[in-house]
Amino acid sequence: MSDKIKVLFLAADPFRDRAKLELEAEMRAIRRALMRGKAHDTLEMESHFGTRTRDLQAALLDYRPDIVHFSGHGGKGGVLYLSDAAGNPTAVDKAALGKLFDLLDGGVRVVVLNACHTHSIVEVLRDIVDYAIGTNHAITDEAAFTFSQAFYTALGSGAGVQQAFDLAVNQMELDGSEEAAVPVLRKQFGADRRPLLDAPPAPAPQSAGGQHNKIGRIVASNDIGFNAGGRSGAPGGQANEIGHLSARDVKFNG
Repeated sequence: MSDKIKVLFLAADPFRDRAKLELEAEMRAIRRALMRGKAHDTLEMESHFGTRTRDLQAALLDYRPDIVHFSGHGGKGGVLYLSDAAGNPTAVDKAALGKLFDLLDGGVRVVVLNACHTHSIVEVLRDIVDYAIGTNHAITDEAAFTFSQAFYTALGSGAGVQQAFDLAVNQMELDGSEEAAVPVLRKQFGADRRPLLDAPPAPAPQSAGGQHNKIGRIVASNDIGFNAGGRSGAPGGQANEIGHLSARDVKFNG
């Protein structure tokens, strides 16, 4: 059995009448971030796109991840939007999601919900998993991408979950993002005493020639263009707020 930390990237973008999210670009950026860091030997990643409601249990049971990352659309009231069996958008509520992770009996340690308005889901998950990360408002595709890239760059470098979260938020601040206050983290009592990764190895001793081994820093850059749409959605005639790069929220009628 593998002793690596497993990351499962779940993606869903069931709305056909709006600009597509850059989910594949986000997945590739996360994979690069994990593989380039000094902790890459302890991490592995799988991805599942076009996730439907009937895919969730199978994906979690088959892969048994330590970290579950969801990228897609969320809505007010604590829902994630997946596709149903016919491929139509359907809302999965926070109670059903909480029960799902509870039934996995502690196998999942970290859940990252990189979608709009997921804070109420995070509150449900905070006593079920060690760390639950979400958003307290709408978030644009660009900001969601920046957070993911910085968070997994830190994890890949051996940082703990709390530090990785703080560094990801700081990266948004360094970029001048007005959405740096949107990501939220909740953790179970005692989570800090159960590190996800082992402590990084001690620095190499000084060589006879007086030189030290050096590890170059990887500076992640975002050279991918994004549409201005956010990660909020609702089926039918419901209206939801969508984050835009101009920091405005607009009403969307499906």
